[in-house]
Amino acid sequence: MNKKITGVLTAIVTTFDRDGEFNPAAQREQVRCQLDAGNGIFCGGTNGEFFVLNQQEKIAVTETCVDEVNGRAPVVEHIGEISTRETIRLGKQIARLGVDAVSVITPWFVPLKQQELIAHYHNRCGRA
Repeated sequence: MNKKITGVLTAIVTTFDRDGEFNPAAQREQVRCQLDAGNGIFCGGTNGEFFVLNQQEKIAVTETCVDEVNGRAPVVEHIGEISTRETIRLGKQIARLGVDAVSVITPWFVPLKQQELIAHYHNRCGRA
């Protein structure tokens, strides 16, 4: 993940079929539409239903997007999980799929004050 990211990255939705299963064909179509418009891809965020996808689905979405883009534009994947440990674990898996960057949000289930968030990241990075 050393590529400079420029331009517009569209936050795309995750596509599902009538049974609620991930629909890779529709996902590829959506990616092609964005590529045709000159946009990069931001997948797996709020628009991408990250909070309802299981880990295998998140990986499938990422693999589909990276494969369809095939280096023609940047791909950024959201990896904010309910815990820091799970975010790091998923992030390592996602990084191996060839994304250009990952997007991480602060812990989202338990509301934290600004100082608590700062302490959380400092402690995780060994800077406390």
